[in-house]
Amino acid sequence: MACFLLPKTLCAEFENIMAKFWWQKGHGKKGIHWCAWRKLCILKENGGLGFRNMSQFNIAMLAKQGWRLINYPNSLLARLGNLPSLTWKSIWAAKGLLCSGMGWRVGWGTGILVWEDHWIPGKDAEVWSHRNNNEIKLVSDLIDATNNVWKIDLVENTFPADIAQKILQIPLAENPGDGF
Repeated sequence: MACFLLPKTLCAEFENIMAKFWWQKGHGKKGIHWCAWRKLCILKENGGLGFRNMSQFNIAMLAKQGWRLINYPNSLLARLGNLPSLTWKSIWAAKGLLCSGMGWRVGWGTGILVWEDHWIPGKDAEVWSHRNNNEIKLVSDLIDATNNVWKIDLVENTFPADIAQKILQIPLAENPGDGF
């Protein structure tokens, strides 16, 4: 499940087996479904039993493998390349989930493009259309490298107030590396 994209019919069969185990009185005996399966899949904190939607769980596990490939580029799977194997096709199926939740962690900002990369928490691509200052290309242009702090005036003059506030709340790392 963590390495291969399972067909939706197989995931539905897994859920069916779990439901039978939960509701049946014994082997071959029918039981009463006291609650809809989707309600059982709600988190425990929200009143459900925390069961997983198998199809969504499968995609999440594949996204986790994709995350490992990004963070460990010297791993065997990453070094083999994107040959059209079943494993690669499966991990590729989770690309959308991975990309939608991924963003940069700012170090010194030397490798992060201000107007193209996802680096402001909670902000998507609509931010990048507000280009007020074309001279700023990298996040490092917004950082005072000597004191390792944001250039507050520049940030506030370049971005709308709500986005500037989010940027100024991003902690700056002491090391030079940017990461995901």
